[in-house]
Amino acid sequence: MKNILSLIVLIFIFSCERKSQKAISKNHSTVIAIDSTAVNINSSDIKTFNPDDIKDLEWIIFNDKYKIPQQIKDFFQATENGEINIANPDKEFNITDVVVKPNMPFRQLRLLEKKNELWRMVYIQGGIGKSYQFYEFKIQGDTISDIKKGYSFENIETNDSLEYYIKKGEVKFEKIKLKYNWID
Repeated sequence: MKNILSLIVLIFIFSCERKSQKAISKNHSTVIAIDSTAVNINSSDIKTFNPDDIKDLEWIIFNDKYKIPQQIKDFFQATENGEINIANPDKEFNITDVVVKPNMPFRQLRLLEKKNELWRMVYIQGGIGKSYQFYEFKIQGDTISDIKKGYSFENIETNDSLEYYIKKGEVKFEKIKLKYNWID
């Protein structure tokens, strides 16, 4: 008997909840009533959620030296006459000009991110003076273009801080110089 009575009470509760969330459509507008509050929504204002819309707006953060695309590695090969030697964000590197550990790199990756075809990379450059080096690349297939290079002495750890210091003029942009090796 208790089970039947409990079942009737549960059915009554669920039927009351459905009535409180009922929607009524008239003349291309919808009235939604939830817990005695009514909201009138014009159906032309309702948009279907598309996850691809957000994908184009967000930066995807990698922050791992092993995720650096080959095109960027090739760029550093051309500009520095050798491969990029860089430490991951949580690894040690030679931050000063006093070389304590000769096998350690003089760079530490701070930011590696991608949005559509744009890639951004920020690393700390050690040696004589510590600075944050910034690069932005456009990568389409195997082609790299629209390269920007800059530096700052400000602490750039996130895309927000990078955007902030660019707008403030704290990131100084430089020309890119390529080193050529002539093959005989």
